[in-house]
Amino acid sequence: MRLLDTTSFELCSGEQDRFRQEGYAILSHRWVGSEITFDQLKKDVTGLKTGTLNSSQADKVRGACETARNQGISWMWIDTCCIDKSSATEESESINSMFKWYRDARLCITYLADVKRDAEVPITSTKIFKRISNDEPSDWFFRGWTLQELLAPQYMQFFDKDWTYMGTKQEMADTLARITGIKAQYLTGAEHFSEACIAAKMSWMAHRTTTREEDMAYSMIGIFGVSMTPQYGEGRRAFMRLQEQLLTTYLFDESIFAWKMPEPNSGAKHSNRQGDWAPGEWGLLASCPEWFGGCGNIETIAGQTGFRAFVMTPEGLRAPIRRHLYSGKLRALNGGFGFLWITFVGSIPALVGFQYVKYLINKKAKEDFSFVLNCYRRDTSGQKANVAIYLRPTTVDKVGYRKKDAPPHMICKRIRCDELDTKLKPITNFGEGIVLQPRPGFAS
Repeated sequence: MRLLDTTSFELCSGEQDRFRQEGYAILSHRWVGSEITFDQLKKDVTGLKTGTLNSSQADKVRGACETARNQGISWMWIDTCCIDKSSATEESESINSMFKWYRDARLCITYLADVKRDAEVPITSTKIFKRISNDEPSDWFFRGWTLQELLAPQYMQFFDKDWTYMGTKQEMADTLARITGIKAQYLTGAEHFSEACIAAKMSWMAHRTTTREEDMAYSMIGIFGVSMTPQYGEGRRAFMRLQEQLLTTYLFDESIFAWKMPEPNSGAKHSNRQGDWAPGEWGLLASCPEWFGGCGNIETIAGQTGFRAFVMTPEGLRAPIRRHLYSGKLRALNGGFGFLWITFVGSIPALVGFQYVKYLINKKAKEDFSFVLNCYRRDTSGQKANVAIYLRPTTVDKVGYRKKDAPPHMICKRIRCDELDTKLKPITNFGEGIVLQPRPGFAS
């Protein structure tokens, strides 16, 4: 880890444990223009110290260091100048360590360059974060990396463009919650945000953007507590890799499938899909965080049982989608009922009956069906109902009349992807099939 001396502006390298024990501050900010990089800082230390280096970016570095120094903190970490991005290894290690660095800082200083504090506006009003240029909240709330910078620190202070103090994260938790959709309890620390399910966490990112498309995934790895090797240039494939990682980390959290497209043709905008894919059709894994935009109220149950395996294959996800096909009526010609049918009706009518049952079962096997997930939404009365999605079989082996389950070889698509259903019914697991998954590959 590399930090700035808040007095001399010189860089010092060392183990994070050493700086954590001494106490360091960390800056959260929105990149604007030509920020001071690692290489530039080495040349401009004197200019920063004497004030002869004049730019808004230099003033931001000086302001951050002065703010930390005034609170007795000797070390400051700023992403723009403390990471040597010419080293792919260092950049990868920094991306995977950044959440921990923000979490372990004594103080996170959040600088809002597009906000001017209005003393007449109380901290309980979202207008306190209003941009100078319009009535929208600061752009800081709509950037991908700043989500983990909001969640990770234990102590955070907000400052406006002139370094006027605005308040702490704890003091402004309710206001921040209304802007971000994150429960105030997660911001105050009364509850740890890790208790939120995958879909809820994804919803926090849904309306944010990053300069590089891959960073939509990389900026969330600390929030989910996983690691990924950055591969800039992979485009939307990064978000797919993140979800594949979550499948093996959060085995009981099926809310990862509880997304919906903003509009029926959203899929066409996100992949050069080959094959017979209609608007509103996709796989089980979403293409981007935006598709989780309405999932902030989805929940899972802590310590829940009934694990169902979902495994990525070259075709798509192997999933427990096979189900019972028999209804009470279809059982009529099976087993002992079939023997009685033959005895009293005769062999020819019995054969016709058997074929009819087989026809009904095969018809049932090819029908669209609702797949119930192990996650929940609350209705208006507060009762929990399972979230469900819609699947359509595309390839199904023929079923004999004695078969009560869908056949082993069953391939489906997710359909009606701009909808989510709710079901008051138990989770079932009758057998595995495949849900096809479009692959975004490396296309952006």
